[in-house]
Amino acid sequence: MRVAIYARVSTKDKGQDTDNQLHQLRKFAERHGRICQVYTDQESGSKADRTAFKALLLEA
Repeated sequence: MRVAIYARVSTKDKGQDTDNQLHQLRKFAERHGRICQVYTDQESGSKADRTAFKALLLEA
């Protein structure tokens, strides 16, 4: 199975990053298939107008 990963943090200026999420998501995804793409956003989740999120939906 081909697997895509999407990770997001809300802010760019609070020292948050997606590394912690990606570590856990990669471990899970590798058990269920081959990771074909990783998408990350550093934007609020209050709206769907996020660059990587839109790319993920288009490719799905």
